[in-house]
Amino acid sequence: MQDLLGFEKMVTPIVIRILYFLGLLVVLISGVGALFSGGFRGILTGFAILIFGAIMVRVYSELLILLFRIHDNLVSINQQMKDRNPSGQL
Repeated sequence: MQDLLGFEKMVTPIVIRILYFLGLLVVLISGVGALFSGGFRGILTGFAILIFGAIMVRVYSELLILLFRIHDNLVSINQQMKDRNPSGQL
């Protein structure tokens, strides 16, 4: 609890994962809706939404999580530097 209140642990990666699954659900509903909208064009649009929509949701989510992993690595490097130099001066 102290980590959350002190902003030592990030909550946003968990939120991003939840939004990823919600995004996939939206892509699925949109793609299926387009598939049944009728005609050959609807079928092509539906498959395009299902394929490219899922890929784009995944890429966007991975980019956001990547930012938080970079942050975690920088915090780790900062902690190692402090442990190496206990006076706090770099």
